[in-house]
Amino acid sequence: MEMQLKKCINVYSTENEWIDFVFVIENIVDIRKAEEVISKAYREWWEDDEICDTIADYIGSKLTENNIEFEVYFKSEEMEGD
Repeated sequence: MEMQLKKCINVYSTENEWIDFVFVIENIVDIRKAEEVISKAYREWWEDDEICDTIADYIGSKLTENNIEFEVYFKSEEMEGD
């Protein structure tokens, strides 16, 4: 068996139920930088009317620009209540 420690960052909104996804950061060393990039990208997405990407795609593109490897997972409404 192999195990690898990873950290995740849950991005969600209490005001918008559609914003609920998790970024799993591949390299634990990048977690602080990832937090900064995600926070900045989240603010930019709300403030810039020119951004056409979904919020998850936009944040993902910013992580990629900063050479941070990640996987993203979205909340499934079907699983809620199980």
